[in-house]
Amino acid sequence: MVDVRVCVGSSCHLRGGAKTLKLLHTLINDAGVQGQVSLRADLCLASCLGAPNVLVDGEPFGGVTPDRAEDFFRERILPKVRNGVGAGDRLD
Repeated sequence: MVDVRVCVGSSCHLRGGAKTLKLLHTLINDAGVQGQVSLRADLCLASCLGAPNVLVDGEPFGGVTPDRAEDFFRERILPKVRNGVGAGDRLD
């Protein structure tokens, strides 16, 4: 399971965090990977200068604006889903 958290705190919200969250939700559903991605809103990821911020399996990414959401999904989330390894998975 790939864990994705999108900040929707004040700085991130003002820079499009809520819209990024909604777009990622749509992209996840459209790709049919909703059972492989846990998408959650977070009130603060403590990096306001880089807003809007997203964590993917604990790795922080800044500047994930709504206009970058689709590329971000294709480049950072979908490869993890295809590889089948998320933060909660074990490599044996």
